[in-house]
Amino acid sequence: MLVTYDPLMVSASVLVAILASFTGLRLASGLRYLDTPGRKLQIVKAAVALGGGIWSMHFVGMLAVQLPVAKSYDALYTLGSVLIAILLTGLSFYLIHFGERNFLRIIGAGVLTGLGIVAMHYVGMAAIKGNCIVTYSATGIFLSTAISILSSIGAFTLAYFKRSLLQLAMGSVVLGITISSMHYSAMLFTRFMPVEDLVEIATPLISDGYLALFVAVAAFLLCGLFLYTAFPLEDIWVQEAAPSSPRQPQNGDAAGNIMAGTDGPDQRAERLPYELNKTTYFMDVDDIFSVQAQGHYTVLFDGQDSHFCPWPISRVETALQGKKFLRTHRSHIVNLKHASAFQKKKDKGFLVLPGLPETFIPVSRSHVAQVRKALGV
Repeated sequence: MLVTYDPLMVSASVLVAILASFTGLRLASGLRYLDTPGRKLQIVKAAVALGGGIWSMHFVGMLAVQLPVAKSYDALYTLGSVLIAILLTGLSFYLIHFGERNFLRIIGAGVLTGLGIVAMHYVGMAAIKGNCIVTYSATGIFLSTAISILSSIGAFTLAYFKRSLLQLAMGSVVLGITISSMHYSAMLFTRFMPVEDLVEIATPLISDGYLALFVAVAAFLLCGLFLYTAFPLEDIWVQEAAPSSPRQPQNGDAAGNIMAGTDGPDQRAERLPYELNKTTYFMDVDDIFSVQAQGHYTVLFDGQDSHFCPWPISRVETALQGKKFLRTHRSHIVNLKHASAFQKKKDKGFLVLPGLPETFIPVSRSHVAQVRKALGV
């Protein structure tokens, strides 16, 4: 049977695969900063994003197929293909993030993901019900499996070689193209044969074009929601937050000391915790120049280095009440005694903190008047 493809749906399927790959890999970044339950939750979200995205790419790609006969999809096989993709990608992330990460584990994760893509594809193809017989060739199965596994290994290697935004994006593009290449190379060797006895298939309530649009939009919205809850990238900690060497505890501070006034989240603190190399240190609040929210956590800046703090910004703000700190933005708190200048550019304001180079802290419009009053300007 003559098979054609809708080019717009094909393009949409590739974009869905790339976005889902980025979302899954992004959600799996920075997990070493989380406790075990938090790490498992992020892996589940990453698996749902990537596995669901793999299936979405496949489904949109199948809707792009235009056959001269009517077709439908079996719900049980379709659901099974989704679960296979989510399960195997979840196992891949678990293999990487639980235990010592090494190249063998990355290879194992690539193999699992590649097999998950292949299994999802052929189980999803089994869901096709209609006036045609679907046949496969051994060459197509071997080629698509090889592409899927080898490219998945390459994608994970890129994404985990250096945890930077660039490497993550490159790995996502490779993995997204991998998913798409596996699908369309397998389809190249797939044959749709007509049947003699035609069966009546009910006309779907939604056309293939609208259904593909719905699935693609749903995938984009889900990925966007998950990205909003993602942990900050590790390269942010390395390049912007993590010091080259640990800030040494002062005044007899030690990792096991109890901070004064921090028995509960509603009490004020004289020191705030920060973590480095699986060790918790404490920083005097007077030494803190600014605090910046990073997802559900914060970064403490001391004028020279930045330090990862496990507290959310709401708890930090409560702990700093009564000090010379002021909320200048929904993501920033500044120690006003360290502010060296205030700049006003059009409707935007900035507090300048000393350092090499100087640090510019945004002041939102709703906080400009309060900041100016506190500075006496």
